[in-house]
Amino acid sequence: MPRRSSRAASAVANAKITKDSDEPLGMNGDTKGETDETEEKTASKKKTTLKGASSDANGSANSTTTKKKNSPSTPKKRKSKGSSSSDSESESAPKKRKTSPKKKKSTNASSSEPSVAETATSVSSNNENGTKSTSKTAAKSPPKKKAPTHQRWTERTPLPKLHDAKHSALTNGSHTFTILSWNVAGLRALVKNHPDSLPDLVTKYDADVLCLQETKLQEGHLEDTKLKLKENLLDKMMELGYRGYFCYSTVKKGYSGTAMFLKQRVDNVIATSGSNGDAIQEDQNGEDSSKKGKKKQATLGAFFASKKAQDGEDGWASKNGTEDIQSVAGKPTGNVPSSIVHPIKIINELGLPTHDGEGRVITVEYPLFYLTNVYVPNSGQKLDRLTYRTSEWDADFVQKMQQYESEGNKPVIWLGDLNVAYDEKDTWNEGAKHLAKSAGTTPEERASFKKQLEGGFVDAFRHLHPEGRGHYTYWSQRAGNRAPNQGLRLDYFVCSEALMEDGEEKRAIVRDSYMVHDQMGSDHCPIVLEIEIKK
Repeated sequence: MPRRSSRAASAVANAKITKDSDEPLGMNGDTKGETDETEEKTASKKKTTLKGASSDANGSANSTTTKKKNSPSTPKKRKSKGSSSSDSESESAPKKRKTSPKKKKSTNASSSEPSVAETATSVSSNNENGTKSTSKTAAKSPPKKKAPTHQRWTERTPLPKLHDAKHSALTNGSHTFTILSWNVAGLRALVKNHPDSLPDLVTKYDADVLCLQETKLQEGHLEDTKLKLKENLLDKMMELGYRGYFCYSTVKKGYSGTAMFLKQRVDNVIATSGSNGDAIQEDQNGEDSSKKGKKKQATLGAFFASKKAQDGEDGWASKNGTEDIQSVAGKPTGNVPSSIVHPIKIINELGLPTHDGEGRVITVEYPLFYLTNVYVPNSGQKLDRLTYRTSEWDADFVQKMQQYESEGNKPVIWLGDLNVAYDEKDTWNEGAKHLAKSAGTTPEERASFKKQLEGGFVDAFRHLHPEGRGHYTYWSQRAGNRAPNQGLRLDYFVCSEALMEDGEEKRAIVRDSYMVHDQMGSDHCPIVLEIEIKK
């Protein structure tokens, strides 16, 4: 016989129970079973919806398992005759759904934990509709610094020694006239922290002249007992045979300033001050060789004695102004007469009101050349003095040097802190973008210095050592640049072309120039010039 459907069998059984029993429907009858079946289907649909949404949202089987545990358990359906087929389908459906999330779990687990060192694709839900998007994630690492495109030259190439003073004295009877120049960045601080630095320096190099820049002294500092400049510097230099000359800034205190210490000589000819400012030649008896009795020097030791009664200054240090020089005991000069190498006259400043007042220049006239110690104005951090520096100072200064050269009929040497790094060999980081807007390395300053050299002058160090690299004279203390040699060459000896040419008729010839890199006490180092003076 053909089977009746499950629905029909359930209806007959329900009608029979209703007739034979007063028990409420749904308690023990199949009406409850039908209701349970309907609820089961509804619950199953909800589960399927929830599981699908959970899978889409999280991509994980864990969420599905959690929701299954929290959902109400499916009630057991009372079996009725002829209903086994429907019950079997109803119970087998959830089992099939259980296997599906496990596969998803296996799939998602492998992709949900990407390696830190690798680039992975992560799946995320961007909105409630389950839209998927992919994004690449990479391991975080510090950004790489760009390699500098500018020059970074810190190596100091070896320099050949071009002159031997002792050998020259023995073979040629010549004297090596040695000049030292040093920006001390404050003489009071240098003497306080390194009281023997200057006496030791002139002794080591047997210097004829020591030139200092940026002394930052005012008139009265030398006599100030608290500063002890007299006992720690001037007296020590005097014992070594040096007399000091100072030029102070009068427009601003503790600013700029230059000084020179000159080695004195003993000879039969002594130069003293004449009434007209010209040197008067006297013999050791104090008589003028041209006009007897005009001027008399009692003793050579009077040079170091106090002259306050005469001109209001101590004998070991001159004040601002123009002064003629006397000669006293000093080191021997071989076969060269000391009259050839002792100074004739001192001239402070340039004699130009536009530039005088900052104590930047001292000039000494020697028989064979002029020697000018200069501290060139800095253009300033904001380049506020750049135009003044290049258009006025540089032009007027080189004109003054040419004037000395032509009127005195002798070559000129100007030296000191010139506040310019001329080319790529004079800077450690040539090509850096900030250099074009930094004082000392602007195109305007370099062009101005080039124009000065074209006026008949030579950069002595670069002329003698054209391939020398890394020989800087200034390093920023704030940046700690001295140890790694990240510096600039700002200090120079600039000479008339005639001094660089050798010949039998030449009596003064520049032989060598170099730096004293191991001398501490300032953000600059000293520089040296050696001139052979022939007999």
